[in-house]
Amino acid sequence: MLLLFSLIFHSIKAEFTIHFRSFIHNNYGIAITQALERTDLGSNSSFGGKESIDDELNNQAVILIHDSGDKISRFQRMVNHLLRKGYKRSEIYGTTWGDGGLTALPLIDMKCSYVKQIRSMIIAVRQYTGTRVDVIAYGVGSPLTRKAILGGDCVDTREILGPPLTELIDTYLSVAGANYGMISCFIPIPVGACNRRTGLHCRSTFLQDINGQTRYEGTFVFSIFSDSDERIGYRGCGTLLSPIRGETGFVKKEFLSHDLTIHKTYEMQRNFIQKQRPF
Repeated sequence: MLLLFSLIFHSIKAEFTIHFRSFIHNNYGIAITQALERTDLGSNSSFGGKESIDDELNNQAVILIHDSGDKISRFQRMVNHLLRKGYKRSEIYGTTWGDGGLTALPLIDMKCSYVKQIRSMIIAVRQYTGTRVDVIAYGVGSPLTRKAILGGDCVDTREILGPPLTELIDTYLSVAGANYGMISCFIPIPVGACNRRTGLHCRSTFLQDINGQTRYEGTFVFSIFSDSDERIGYRGCGTLLSPIRGETGFVKKEFLSHDLTIHKTYEMQRNFIQKQRPF
């Protein structure tokens, strides 16, 4: 009963703690605080942080990066799984990029503003916790996060992001990630998710940029994907669409849909970030 109450208590506190919010505000300013906490989308659009300075961490912080068209609250079940396995709320972080599902999926591309938000989140959590972080990125969140880590220039606005964040990250895990595009973007279109610059067409400028180098995502790089992912697809443009070239290892699931690949592998995801192996 006590455990159940604890999990329910955690699940309804889907926002930054006062301690974490104050840290971001004091170190990065109000604009970054608002960009990361996303209170404009409601109170369930971000989470993470210590209750006080005395809250000691037992695990490296893990940052969850959601898929396109979602809010980070969709991954509350993964948060609850980590809590059951010994993580504390102060060790699990998330922010919502995009508009929380207001824009139709075919119109969502990989804008520089999303990349900058994710990059700021990684830097803030690393500075806040004082240790390297683990990152789990889902679906379209994976190529966005890889660009946030890679740095360089944004392909759409030419804004300078800065140097790679490789040294800040211990384990990077892509789950059902659109790392080499999406099967529905086999034919590019001028605007939206399948455009040739910031879209998920396999030869877009964005994807060529993040796939032109290897092993920059972290010390350990893994992926979990399925041969039956109806959203990302399995193969396109002569390559597998989800695994990351040069990665430490991967797990290919069979007969799992996109959503099941994400939500039926929680324990495997935890094992990858804690043990650097799937089991």
